[in-house]
Amino acid sequence: MAPNTNRLWTRDELIVAFNLYCKLEFGQIDQNNPAIVALANVLGRTPGSLSWKLANFARLDPSLQSRGIKGASHGSKGEVEVWEEFNDNWDALAFESERLLANLTHRRWNN
Repeated sequence: MAPNTNRLWTRDELIVAFNLYCKLEFGQIDQNNPAIVALANVLGRTPGSLSWKLANFARLDPSLQSRGIKGASHGSKGEVEVWEEFNDNWDALAFESERLLANLTHRRWNN
C-alpha cells in the first residue's frame, strides 16, 4: 500500500514520532535514516514526511535552541500539545508510544 501523503497527522502518530525524535540526534533526522524509513512504513507515511515532522519537533527543543540550532520554521498545534504533554514525562511517553507502536504494527501487518 502506498503512503497517503494528504492526510493529517493523528495524535497517536505524533506520539510515536516524538518517541523516535527523542531517540535520535538532530543530525540523524534524514529521510534515508533506516529508523525513519521503518517507522514511516509502519505509519503509512513517506520517510520525507516523517523526517519533516521530526524537524517540526526540533523547533520546540530548548536544548537545540541553546546551541543555535533551529528545526523547521513552522509546525502544528498537535506537535506542541504532544511536546508539552510528554517532554517532562519520559516514562509516560515511553509507555504510551510503545503501546501505540505495537498497535500500529499489529494493525499494519494484519490488514
